[in-house]
Formats: sequence, C-alpha cells, structure tokens
Amino acid sequence: MCGVLGWIDPALIDREAAIRMAEPALSCLRNRGPDDQRFEWGPGWILGHTRLAIIDLSRRSSQPMTDGNGLWLVYNGEIYNFRELRAELEAKGCRFTSDGDAEVLLQALKHWGLACLERLRGMFAFALVDTKRRELVLARDRYGVKPLAYELHGAGIRFASDLNALRSLPGASREVDSESAYLFMALGYIPAPHSIHRGVRKVMPGHYVRVRWSDSEVDDVREVQYWSMRSLQDNGRPADSNGGDYLGEFERRAADAVRCRLISDVPVGALLSGGIDSTLVTSFSEKLAKYQLQSFTMGFDDAGFDEAPFAKAVAKELGTSHNEFQMHDADVEAVWSDMWSVYDEPFADSSAIPTTLLSRHVAHNVKVALTGDGGDEVGCGYEWHQALNRLDPLGTACGDGTLGSRSERMGRFRKRHRIPEKCSIDRAGIWSALRTGLSDEMLSILPLADPLAQQPLSEYFRHWSRDLSDVDDCFKWAGEMDLLTYVPDDLMVKSDRASMSVGLELRSPLLDHELTAWLLRSPVAARFDCESSVSKVLQRRLLEPRISATLLNRPKQGFTPPLQEWLAGPLAERRAEALARLESGRLDPIVLPYGCSSWADCDRVMRDKNTDFLWRIICFSEWLEQSSD
Repeated sequence: MCGVLGWIDPALIDREAAIRMAEPALSCLRNRGPDDQRFEWGPGWILGHTRLAIIDLSRRSSQPMTDGNGLWLVYNGEIYNFRELRAELEAKGCRFTSDGDAEVLLQALKHWGLACLERLRGMFAFALVDTKRRELVLARDRYGVKPLAYELHGAGIRFASDLNALRSLPGASREVDSESAYLFMALGYIPAPHSIHRGVRKVMPGHYVRVRWSDSEVDDVREVQYWSMRSLQDNGRPADSNGGDYLGEFERRAADAVRCRLISDVPVGALLSGGIDSTLVTSFSEKLAKYQLQSFTMGFDDAGFDEAPFAKAVAKELGTSHNEFQMHDADVEAVWSDMWSVYDEPFADSSAIPTTLLSRHVAHNVKVALTGDGGDEVGCGYEWHQALNRLDPLGTACGDGTLGSRSERMGRFRKRHRIPEKCSIDRAGIWSALRTGLSDEMLSILPLADPLAQQPLSEYFRHWSRDLSDVDDCFKWAGEMDLLTYVPDDLMVKSDRASMSVGLELRSPLLDHELTAWLLRSPVAARFDCESSVSKVLQRRLLEPRISATLLNRPKQGFTPPLQEWLAGPLAERRAEALARLESGRLDPIVLPYGCSSWADCDRVMRDKNTDFLWRIICFSEWLEQSSD
C-alpha cells in the first residue's frame, strides 16, 4: 500500500521549485508508505509516491514508474490477479523488469487502455500521466477501498491519497463546504464525491476522471463510470451452483478470494473479532497460509463490549498464533489526541478509535492483515436490512408476527420519525430514516444553520440507488445500497486511514467483487433464514464443522466501543473543550441544536437522548481546531 501525489500545472517549469512546493504534501503521506519516497518531474507536472513494499520488495517496483515512452504511473493498492494479467501481456510480447503488480498495471493500461479496469481484481487508486498526449487519468476501485481526491487549482489540477496532503500544497482550499457539513451531521461521514473542503472532490468508487491540459491550462475534466451495481443485475444469469450446491460453490469462491489475498512477499495476519465474517476469513487463511497464521483482536475493559474472549476461543479452535490487546482509558485519550492526523476530515464512526489502536499493535507484528469487512452487506447481517424487509411492501413475510402487521409496523415507524400519514414514503425514504435516524421532516434538529435549505436526505439516497430501480427484493437492495454508500464512505475510510497511518495494509476477501456479485445473485434464502431470522446462512453452514456451536451461534455484537462511558471518562475534558469552542462561535456552520438553550444544555440533553449527534459535534469541533493549525 502506498501514498500518491500529483500536480499538473503549466507553471511547474522549475524542477527544484516544484519539488520544494510538493515536499510537505508528500511528507504527509509518509506513514502510508514508509519504505520509499520519490518524486519525478517534467515541464508542467510533478508526481510523488511513498511506498509500502509488499510484493517485489526490490527497488525495481519503486514508483513513480514509467514505460520509458511518456507514460507515468503512481498507484496505491493491490491487483490480486496480476500474475494472470502478466501472463496474458507476456503472450502479447510484453517484457517485464520487476516482479510486482505496479508494472503489470502500467503495461495493462498501455496495451488495453481504460478497458483494463474491468479486468482488475483488487483494490486500487492510481494516476496515469501521458506526457505526450497531455492526459491524466485518476481511477478508483469498485468499492472505494482505496482513496483518491483532487482539486482544480488555478490553471492546473492537484491530487493525493488524502486531504491532509492536498491541504499542504500552496493555496489549497480550506473553506468548509456547507453541503458536506450537512451530510456529515446526518450520516457521521462525508460521502464521495463530496469532501469537507469546497472545491475538493473525491473520485467516486467505480469511476475514473480523465483530464486533458494545454500549454496554458487544464481544459477538459470528465468523470466516467466504468462499473455499476446495474452490471451485477444485467449479467443475465443467476449464481452458478453446480446443480444447486450453493454451499460448495460459495466455499470454492470464498477460498479463492482469500487465497489471492495471501499473495505477499511478507507475512500476512488476520484481524479476528470472533464474529462470523472474521472467523470465516481466518479459518480459510489458516488452512491456506504456508506458515502459522497470526491473529489479532482488541478487547475493552467493559465486559459488555468485549469480544476478546470469543476471539481467543475461536483462535484456539482454529489453531492460530493469537495476539490479544486491551484498550484502557489512557489508550482512548492517547489515540484521540492524534485522531485528526489519522483522519483527514470529520469522521464520527466511534469504532475508528479502537481500529486505530489495534492497527498500531498489529503493525509491530505484520505488514498485511486480512479482515472480515463486507460480510454483513452481502449476508443480510445488519438490523436495518431486516427492518427494511419488515416495513417495505415488497418485503418477505418472515416469522415476526409479534411485531404486528406490516401496516402496524409502518404506523409506529411514521410516529417515531414524525412522518404524517398524508406524506407518501418510498423505499429510499424508509432507508434514509433507518440509516440516519432522521426523516426529511426531522432535519431541522441538525445543529447547522438552516439545514432545510439543503437537499432532503432521502434525495441523496435516491441518487445513490439509481442503479437499483429494478431490484425488487429488499435484502438484495439493502446489501447493494450498503456496498454503494456505507462500505466506501464509512467502513473503508475507517480501516484505510487507521491502518495506513502506521503502514499496515488491510485486505478484505469478502469484498472481492466476483464473490459479492455471486452472493448477490444467489437466492436470498442462501443468505437469510426467514423462519429463524438468522443471517449469513452459507457462512454459518461452512463454519459448522470448524468451530463449536456455542461460538457460531452467539448473538452478533460488532466492534462497538463504550462511547457513553468514554465521554463521561477519558474524553470528558476533550468533550468540554470542544463544546466550549462552540460557545465562542468559532465553528461555523455549526449552530446550537434545536431545543437547546446553551451548549452545556446540549451536552446534557444529547448525552441522554442522542449520543451520536453529540459525538458528531465533538468530532467536527476537534477536526476543525486541529486542521486549522
């Protein structure tokens, strides 16, 4: 994994001056790639790269990389099928000087053009500069595992792996974008293409941006979608099953997704929570690795939130070399003090704190670790998937009679979210309220100046679901919506920023696009047992002979920290400081929430009734304070 940086501008005519201006930005990416750091310059452009060496540890795979004929590549990620692609290219006459995947990507782009994006199996964000044609391409993987942002500046364009690097370039935008602040307060994260800064955009997952420039300016910027959820629906056939044997087919595909993510010239470990998904990935990894696999978990002092004992029991049954770390109050405060050098814009997923600490511990042992991310999305694993199914008219009639009829459930839902009977509500509206806790009628409670001036939240979800108009099944629709929104903009931001802050590469086999496509085409009954309301049916059946029933069938817990206790304990002083800054009016566009007479009153009311919104306010305050330095 690596950090990428670039700047295209006709004014960059002096090499030393260009490097001098770009050096602070590349230094911001040093943790993403501590093994090497390089610049390449040409008249009107400069590229920078920091390298985390995983495959081909030699300098032959260093970047920026060129074909020697005007093409330059800076790339962050892993192409897991690079060996197969290399064999195809060699058959066409290509010759390689390195053993890594970067050169394969460069040659694939040279010989197949941007059509090669559809052939890539992996996670990636890259920039390709063609100095002869004066063309730049920025591209990002299907599920947005790897980040990439850009800013049009003056006559040029700058791009980087994160906003901290972009902010370090001369004249960078620091103005807070009001629409992004609104989305952050509603969602707890800022979805692509938005960023917290006005004029700075994130490349959308499954998209590329093509930029052309002339002697005087950048004169053409176009964003193109090369992959969509609709492509999963348009492939014309259901999931392969070998005569109905979905379990056998799932086992083969899941094992292959893990196998290719074990390709590495350094040892690979596994993050193990003890839940279904991380246990499945660790089980396959332990069988396929040619060494004793190390597994890692993080526990909490509060037993009600601590999964460490379950992870330890799973590790014992699977036979891994297990490492257990514990998070104490002092650790919470220490991680928080450095939080906004890790996260480059406001981000309010509270599990980012333990994820950051766990990454620091894991990085002392391995440079690569596998995770269970992605299993809930395709395995109907979230409560909001089941809630949508219970409310949507097209939902399956599951065994939930104790909750009343569908109309009775919808009545309670409308009352809870203040939706009048006269107002129609579609699937996107239901989803918006389920995922945010806010209906369009409740947006006035957001602590922002005139939040109703922004587009209703349900409209954002309608936009994100435009490729799902033909999906009838609620569970399939919900899984695909999470893969479009929650995965790239929350889960992957959390794991990428936390891990890369210490030069640790995380890989997620269950987000393999071929595996997820197959699962989403498989019958819902293979993923959710309607009678017993049990999710991840195939995953559980696959694990039955591998771990004990008590571990397999325990209730879902998740990597959720004791946020209430933290706000009253190790973060109490930081909480008070963040709200005190608001008292002085220094944090536009945040304003006092509706119904609160003061920020002290807000603290009291929100800690009792809405900790999530209080946490978002604190995160925004802390980010703005530290990013203004």
